[in-house]
Amino acid sequence: MNHVIDRIVKISLILMILLSLLLSYKIWTKPANRSLTDKAKDNSEKVIHAKKMTDVYVPTKLFYHQTKDKFLYSNKESMILDINEKITAFEFKDGKEMDKKMVQEALYTGNSFNLFFPEAFPLKVYEEMSQLDLAIPSKMTDFMMNRLIFSLENDKVYFVNHELTQGVEYDVSGDSNSIKTLLEDDKKSNYLPVSLTTENVAGVYYLQEDVKLKTYSYIIATQSFTTFSSAFFNQPNDLYSNESDNLNLFNGEGESLNIHSNTGEVAYFGKLKAGKDRAKNSIYYDTFQYVENLGNTLGTLRYFDAKEGDIIYRNYIEGFPVFGKDMKGRLEVGVSNKTVFVRTNQETIQVPIPSEETVTLIPTEQLIENLTLAGIDLSLIDDIQIAYEWQTNAETKQVVDLVPAWYVKYEDTWYPAATLIEKGGAE
Repeated sequence: MNHVIDRIVKISLILMILLSLLLSYKIWTKPANRSLTDKAKDNSEKVIHAKKMTDVYVPTKLFYHQTKDKFLYSNKESMILDINEKITAFEFKDGKEMDKKMVQEALYTGNSFNLFFPEAFPLKVYEEMSQLDLAIPSKMTDFMMNRLIFSLENDKVYFVNHELTQGVEYDVSGDSNSIKTLLEDDKKSNYLPVSLTTENVAGVYYLQEDVKLKTYSYIIATQSFTTFSSAFFNQPNDLYSNESDNLNLFNGEGESLNIHSNTGEVAYFGKLKAGKDRAKNSIYYDTFQYVENLGNTLGTLRYFDAKEGDIIYRNYIEGFPVFGKDMKGRLEVGVSNKTVFVRTNQETIQVPIPSEETVTLIPTEQLIENLTLAGIDLSLIDDIQIAYEWQTNAETKQVVDLVPAWYVKYEDTWYPAATLIEKGGAE
């Protein structure tokens, strides 16, 4: 009976929201072959609340070392962001370079915690965006970090690289008691037991038990072309379109925007927007402009990956990244020779629909065994984590199902673990 009621409620919600989407249909449809100046001006009146870099370049996992032998994992966004914000209010002193031995000693201490960022980025960028004075040691000015270790025992912070071979150590002073209170709040942390040894693949923590996670359904919205033209174009008020199955916008400055009619994939090419003149680390600031200008249109975006001039920002749901086809749940910005190429999708997740369906994922060690049996070279694995897959809903195109699954970064590319196992490696 409850299942029937849940289904009725879900369908009713879908129908109500679809009705509101239908009323906005003309906004989304392809414009005629004409100047878009007036339409762009009308839509430019919409208020976009620009994102801050500190909202996007954030840690997404926390590992609490209650003792030297008891490790706990949480991806609770509110707690992690609160702790990170408290740390940036601390005073940092006496920065020292760390070698591999020092990193290992810091990693395996009790009464400490690790904050993980999805991908490494310069410590200098963390310092600048957080408005800190780190006085980074001269030999470490280009240091790339992806985790922060905080020793509650010694009031020290260690910024460490992905390979666990280098780091920068600081003495810190601040309100560590409030952080301890957050860490000990079991109701807010949603902790899961994990293990860590020097033998762990890619240095990841292993989940020790099966984990049961909810599946989510979301109403999706198809963003207007003006959302992207206003955010990406340097000259958004003098745009033209041509007749095509796809939407093609362009201006006299060589900028162009294409939206594929079948997939919703968005591709923009143009001159890089003028930003602050930074000799170093400009790629992070240059690409972030295109995240900033979209505001909350694409939902919760996090800095996720970096590849040779490309920065990838990805949607997060309940503390987990979202993977989908045709750039769904993803914004990728590439910069080369003062030109920029931006890719994303006009379909965005908007309104969650109540669901009690769950998926049970196997422990990490069992996943590793399955990968080994499939002939996967474990030395080529860079990372392993749980993510949500963007899947088409069987009942309506206006709803997307987000289903939890294991993902593996293999030879610098992310794959569903099931796909990697089925094919016995990368294509």
